[in-house]
Order: sequence, then structure tokens, then C-alpha cells
Amino acid sequence: MGIFGSLSKKIEERQEGIKPSDLLELPKSLRTLMLTINRMKALTVKDAAAQTNRSIEETQQDLDLLVEKGYMQYDPMSQEYRVRYGRLAPQTIPGSLWAALDDKTKEPEG
Repeated sequence: MGIFGSLSKKIEERQEGIKPSDLLELPKSLRTLMLTINRMKALTVKDAAAQTNRSIEETQQDLDLLVEKGYMQYDPMSQEYRVRYGRLAPQTIPGSLWAALDDKTKEPEG
């Protein structure tokens, strides 16, 4: 894979994640789990199960599914899950900003 293929893959990975509209399409149990983890910032499977009053096995299955979809990320060091947000739209910098920066960085003449 060349440099362009590598960059393309990195861009795609950054754009994965959940968008607010995706939450509406999730079943209630997954949506509740996502919102609970979002509110607490990060949770282990055990803590997430306790917070949502579900079994650890059910919670683990749901978390695995959410990780597979790219909506959650798992940190093996802390054994915690976090919500993984996606970008709403590609970010571009307007040309007028570059022009304004160029004007500000020019050395004064004279």
C-alpha cells in the first residue's frame, strides 16, 4: 500500500464513530448503554452492567456489537469502553482564513 492508500485509510478511520442521528436508529437497550457510558465518560463491562441493571453477559454482547460497528472503543489497559464520535462533516478551512493569516504574518514594510 502506498502513501495515498495509507492516508486514505487513516481518514476513513477518523470518520467512523457514532453521530447523534445514529443513536435514534439503535434499539433502546443499545441506546441506553451508549448514553450511560457517554454520561460517565468511560465504564468497564461490570460497571456498565450495574448502571443499566443488566447482566454482565448481555452487556458484554452489546458492547462487542457497538465496538464492531465503530460506535465504541475499548481500552485494554483500563478495560474501559468509551463512546467513539464520528465527524458530522469534513472540516475544511475557508480560503479567507488563509488570506487573513497571510496578511497578519507579513512583515511590515518600510
